Amino acid sequence: MPEKIYTTYQIGKFCQVNIRTVIRWIETGKLKAYSTPGGHRRVKWSDLITFLTHNRMPIPRELEEAKKKKILLVDNDANFLKTVTEILEKIPDTDVKTTSSGFDAGVLVAEWLPDLIILNFFIPGLDGFAVTKIIRENPILKKIPIIAVTSTTDPDELGRVKNSGIDNLITKQIESESFKKKIDRILYAAGIG
Repeated sequence: MPEKIYTTYQIGKFCQVNIRTVIRWIETGKLKAYSTPGGHRRVKWSDLITFLTHNRMPIPRELEEAKKKKILLVDNDANFLKTVTEILEKIPDTDVKTTSSGFDAGVLVAEWLPDLIILNFFIPGLDGFAVTKIIRENPILKKIPIIAVTSTTDPDELGRVKNSGIDNLITKQIESESFKKKIDRILYAAGIG
């Protein structure tokens, strides 16, 4: 997912300074920024954190929260959701949301913009195939990594899942430590961490 971007007004509120002070930081080269075609200044999260750290300023909680990796877990098996959530929460700086509905997953993806989606393809209603298709057709969402989760061993069904636009496939028979390492690797390989 793209890095979070902040306005001079937001930075002023975070740092408890006047907007003119923020603009001065930018104009003097202390705070790295870019301008929109309309001439408005914008600052990337990483540049703001670098500035605050370099100047020994406190990092507001909202900015700390922005660095968390957001993982959406979609499955209709409550036990699987509970088990996998517990595993994912052991990965540093993660925020995990769950749902058992494909429709709710679509809404959460659009509103929350997760960094990774772990999706059961064989959920009732709006299934994983439909959810993946919707995500891949949306220019803003299409680059979000999707890991398919399935308990099927049917080669034809596995082939359908693999060819649906996913980034990875895991089976439901997971071993905690190897699963955690795999997810961590995927998050960092995607440039999220």
